Amino acid sequence: MSTIYPWQRHQWSLLSGAWRQGRFPHALMLSGMSGMGKGRFASALAQALLCRYRDSEEFACGRCTACRQFESGVHPDFLRVVPEQEGKPIKVDRVRGVGEFLTLKSYDEGGRVVLLAPAEAMNSAAANSLLKILEEPVLGTVLILVTSRPGMLLATIRSRCQQIGFPPPQRAVARQWLQEQPAANHDAELLLELSAGAPLRALQLVAEGVLEQRLELFELFEQIVEGRADPVAVAEQWSQQKRVSEVLFWIDSWLMDMIRLTCSRQPPLLANRDLAERLLRLGRPAGSKRLLALRERVVKAARYLHGSLNPQLLLEDLLISLSALARHGNTSY
Repeated sequence: MSTIYPWQRHQWSLLSGAWRQGRFPHALMLSGMSGMGKGRFASALAQALLCRYRDSEEFACGRCTACRQFESGVHPDFLRVVPEQEGKPIKVDRVRGVGEFLTLKSYDEGGRVVLLAPAEAMNSAAANSLLKILEEPVLGTVLILVTSRPGMLLATIRSRCQQIGFPPPQRAVARQWLQEQPAANHDAELLLELSAGAPLRALQLVAEGVLEQRLELFELFEQIVEGRADPVAVAEQWSQQKRVSEVLFWIDSWLMDMIRLTCSRQPPLLANRDLAERLLRLGRPAGSKRLLALRERVVKAARYLHGSLNPQLLLEDLLISLSALARHGNTSY
């Protein structure tokens, strides 16, 4: 049976209350940074909506025929829409399939549920196709969109969905959960700082050896900013290793800390406190204005990553801009 994480109780309570009061929305958008467990929440919600014997908190029973079908991936009234390959866009044919699915008669005359994730991966044609579905909702159907970048979706899509946000949990809750995980054999506070407070991202850092990889990436980042490494060669290396998304995440984190450090020698919040002295040395000559402009370029590059633009070219452009820090210092950007 799908379960939710401890920090998701409030969101579940809101939706279960809406269900009991007969005002459950036909379309939901679950949004929040990556690593918050939105996918598990969405699956638990989908299963509960299809279950006929929910408990007092509206969780699925896990025992009925509908639950067994859902957990086996064969429930006829449930459709999961994802990219054909990880990192690829959701194409229009996949979303048109949603419309065809909704024309079918419900298997047991209950509701039907569509789960689409990540919603920001839809290309423009797919997004327009989904908009038509949202404009003419089918009775008894719930669409659940999961996204880490709601700003990439059409405003008209966002306006037709009830927004359910998943902010980072209270640090004490996240720390306790992380300390209870056998795999989290590192400093929980450092892990949460590095993951911007997202517990699953923190756990992933350990599982994938990201902490060690982060230091390797930072060495090259430092060399680029200081003009000691070729940004084009490094971009090619990272692209061949399929690390563009990871690199953008860390560069964004380092630039944010550089901005904080240039504004305050002892900022209350740092994601990379163990690298503070080196980040201050890199960021001080540039100044906060230039660093903010560079950080905006990182954000834009991350947005375009799921599109048709070449990831290596995106990274080359960004690293070349970073290499200019060593040459231009405080000049205008």
